[in-house]
Amino acid sequence: MLPGNKKLLILYILDILKDFSDENHLLSQNDIMKKLYSIYGVECDRKSIGANIDSLIDFGYGIVKTRKGSFLAEREFEPSEVQFLVDAVFSSRCISSKHSIDLAKKLSSTLSNYQRKQYNYVYKSNELNRTSSKELFYNIDIINEAIEKDKQIQFNYKKTTFKNVNLKDKTYVVNPYYLINNQGKYFLVCNYDYFNEIGNYKVERIYNIKILDSPRKPINKLKEFENGFDIVKYANENIYMFSTKSIDALLKLSSDKSSIPVEEWFGKNATFFEKDSNLYAKINANETSLIYWCIQYGEDVELLEPKETREKIKNIVNIIKQKYE
Repeated sequence: MLPGNKKLLILYILDILKDFSDENHLLSQNDIMKKLYSIYGVECDRKSIGANIDSLIDFGYGIVKTRKGSFLAEREFEPSEVQFLVDAVFSSRCISSKHSIDLAKKLSSTLSNYQRKQYNYVYKSNELNRTSSKELFYNIDIINEAIEKDKQIQFNYKKTTFKNVNLKDKTYVVNPYYLINNQGKYFLVCNYDYFNEIGNYKVERIYNIKILDSPRKPINKLKEFENGFDIVKYANENIYMFSTKSIDALLKLSSDKSSIPVEEWFGKNATFFEKDSNLYAKINANETSLIYWCIQYGEDVELLEPKETREKIKNIVNIIKQKYE
C-alpha cells in the first residue's frame, strides 16, 4: 500500500461499510480487502482492516462484528425515516423534478447501496404534476436572510405558470416574517407594504427577488398582531393560507365518520360534543378557508354558526348550482 494511503485507509473502510453493508449484507475482511483494491486501488492485510474497524467502533460508530462479517448498524437516519423524508420530497409539488431527485439522492446516501434501490421510483418524479420553478431554494435562502437582517424584500409574482397565458406580473415590496409549509407548498407570511394586514404568497411563484436596504415593519404594528404572532396558531387556523380573519364556528356532523376530516384538518382546534343524538364540533379557523372547506366536505358537515358565514356558503353554493343547471 502506498504510504500516503495509510492515513486514508480508515476512511476508505468506513465508506465501504456505509455503501455495501447492512444487517442483511455483512462484509468479511476478505470482502473489504477486495473492495479496497477494486474501488481505491489500495492493498492491505486483514490485520489492518480489523484494527481500523476496532478504531471506528472505539470512536463511536455503530459497527457490529460477527464471525460472518461486519456491518454498519447505526446511521444518521433509520431506513424508515429516510423513506418518510423521500416520500415527502417525492410528493411535494412545490419543487422541480430535478430538485426532488437531488434531495432524494442526498437523503438515501445515508443508507447502503442495497437499501437505496427501493427509492428508484423518485426518478419518475417528472411524471407528477409539479412546479417547473428552479428558484424555490434560492428564494428560501434570500427570504431567510432578509428575516435575519430585518429587511424588506422586493419581488415579482407569477399570476400563472402557463406560458401561453399572458398576464402582467406585479412587483411587490413586503415585510417578510415567516415561511410555512402547508399541504406541500411553501408560503411566505408577510405584510404588503401598503396595508396593515398579513398576506401569504407561494414561494414557488416568486421571482426576481432581492433584499432592500429599508427595514421591515415590525409585526406587532399589524392589525390583530399587536401582542405578537403565534406561528403555530396561524398555521392551524389557515388551512388554505387565505389572509382573512379567523372566526369561531359551530359545525354539525352527519355521522361519526364525519369527525375524521375535522380532526385531520383542524386537530386540537376542534372540540367535539354530542347533543340530542347529534354530533357537533366547535372550531376556530380562517373564515375564507373554512368556507371552502365546508363546500369540499358539504356531504359530511353543516356550518351552523356564525350566521353571516353560513350565508356566504349558501350564496357560493347557489352560484355553483346555477352553473350546473
